[in-house]
Amino acid sequence: MGMDDLNEFVPQLRPHNIRRGHHLYFMISRRPFLELSSDDISLYDGIDGQLTVADLERVYPGARDRLLKWHDAFVLELIAPLPQPKSPHLVVIEPHMDDAAISVGGRLLHRRGRQRITVISVVKWTNFTSYLSLNRAFLNVTDITKLRLQESALAARLLGAETCCLDWPDAPLRFWPAERWSERTVDRYTAEPANFVDLLPNPKDVTGLAEQLARLLVPLAPDELWIPMGLGDHVDHRTTRSACLMMLAEARGRFSNLPVIMYEDLPYAVESKHSAQIQAALASAGTRFIPGREDITDVFRQKMRLVSIYASQFKLSYMEPLLRKLAERETGVPGMFAEAYHQLVGERKLPLESQLSPEASGLATLKREVRGLPRERTILGRLTVLALPSGHLGRWETDSKTLAEAFPNAQRQFYVSEKVVWQAHSHCQEQPGVRIVRGGRLGCVGAILRQFLDFRTPTVVLSAGAYNSKFKRKLIKTLLPFRQVLFAKKLCEFCGVLNEQIRNFDG
Repeated sequence: MGMDDLNEFVPQLRPHNIRRGHHLYFMISRRPFLELSSDDISLYDGIDGQLTVADLERVYPGARDRLLKWHDAFVLELIAPLPQPKSPHLVVIEPHMDDAAISVGGRLLHRRGRQRITVISVVKWTNFTSYLSLNRAFLNVTDITKLRLQESALAARLLGAETCCLDWPDAPLRFWPAERWSERTVDRYTAEPANFVDLLPNPKDVTGLAEQLARLLVPLAPDELWIPMGLGDHVDHRTTRSACLMMLAEARGRFSNLPVIMYEDLPYAVESKHSAQIQAALASAGTRFIPGREDITDVFRQKMRLVSIYASQFKLSYMEPLLRKLAERETGVPGMFAEAYHQLVGERKLPLESQLSPEASGLATLKREVRGLPRERTILGRLTVLALPSGHLGRWETDSKTLAEAFPNAQRQFYVSEKVVWQAHSHCQEQPGVRIVRGGRLGCVGAILRQFLDFRTPTVVLSAGAYNSKFKRKLIKTLLPFRQVLFAKKLCEFCGVLNEQIRNFDG
């Protein structure tokens, strides 16, 4: 960036950098990364995101040199003056406030100043920062959410875009409410973050989000819409994807002529099998994909700068190699970069959630096993759920209600390993029919043996190896003869498949 073309640029400070006295710190770090002189402090405090470089130079002689130095040190961004076209209008829907930059940042950079861009973020409230992955308990939802919004606004200015954020809490906060987070919760998250985010989308969440997005899109009147494919196991990405498809299907009249592009969620696109599976599921519903790739080699460095704005979430040194590898994969040429996308053509329908899941093959097996339960649900006298130490209670309050509604006349009994009982934050051990199983695997074997003579009771076994451990399945079925034994990784997956089968049975 040269000195001659800098005058009309507007400096804006990065919100995750904090000045304390003569030093700059990254968020809550106690180690300063830059020392400021008294003159530096005056200039630093004079940067308001409105004054141009020329304005600041008139007040603080020599400002240009220091601003360039601070730009190189990632203290601030220099916002280029951009045209503000009213059309065509591109709307991008992202699950979190960094997903558009990470997944389609290069394509958006190509369009800045050439068309109106609006980025809609679904998730607002969060307690996630990179500190959480480092097992540090920085958990203030209000402060972290404010910081995320400021980062998002800064990224939008670099893109010449408008932003809109819905009022949804992040998946970890939906699974475990903010008021219940503690250092113990941080330990659990650090050890197994998938427990908080790897869940089958809740149908009520999908429906509610689809309705919100439809209300929002109508006045925006987009000329083109980009939506996430929902790759990977993060429930927020999968919920956003499904809500977008539901919105397009149910508001067919309003959006029938709207071009829709499905972008691949990065860096989750590392596993290409999930993309192929989602395409197959949509194809079975009548949706065709026209694949495309856009060369972003010319703006790849700018994209990395854009992605680095979200420094509260990750270090660029971690994210850049992943994005570089994926972008090079699309071109097949080292040093050449592209972003993949898919245009949706034909019918726009939402397939069954089990068909869109990364666990689709395992859920297909579970679906076959569950097939006979809907016709028995009103006459079934007993149902047992056994949560092994590697299992997952899903969304306990929602899923236990689902079982009660599905089997209204059945006595429901739960044998829950002490290792996973924490996941039911509503004190499930105090509820009727819930027994805590102590002693790890041996304790679970004992619980199984105590039910040996409890014939004809359908038993749901929750285990991490539910879909691929043939030995474990065979062993448990041997220990529980004369009954139907069903296997799922998570209670929410069993309930999701069960609800799909009930809807199919009821017609």
